[in-house]
Amino acid sequence: MPVLSAVACEPLQMLADDFRRRTISLFDEARDEELRWTPPGLSNHLLWHAGHVVWVLDKLVIEAATSCSLLPPGWPENFGKHCRPPAETTCWPERAEVRRELQRQLPRVLEVIGMLSPKALAGPPCSMHLPHNRSLGYWIAHGLHDEANHQGEMKLLLKMQRASACDGRVMKP
Repeated sequence: MPVLSAVACEPLQMLADDFRRRTISLFDEARDEELRWTPPGLSNHLLWHAGHVVWVLDKLVIEAATSCSLLPPGWPENFGKHCRPPAETTCWPERAEVRRELQRQLPRVLEVIGMLSPKALAGPPCSMHLPHNRSLGYWIAHGLHDEANHQGEMKLLLKMQRASACDGRVMKP
């Protein structure tokens, strides 16, 4: 691997690793009954956010760099940008499957980022589903930023649910 490529990719790999470990930690912190809870006025629950970050990094890192998706069957319908509303979804993957996908994807994301040259990062994405007016590096950074944002949503859902339980208000999933 050229030195310039390693220098260009290392910060992105460090962010991807840190963000994913934090996402998994938040996911593990949630009790089973907290995974599909949504407060009034919101539609996405913690399980959806966790599955969505898998979809996001598949689209904005793996597919953007390689033009190949590695998502399990049915993942886009449950967790994609234009998926069914969570309230209308009746069949969700089990907790263990979502966690497995969160873990399984990280080495591939790190590998894909690590193989990119500065020229590839500055060039257009391989995926035809992404606008080519932004560089591949932009889409990768956007995907990592999106995962960090979804962590905030996950943490907020846990705080809201636990605060409502402490107040004596029981909110059902």
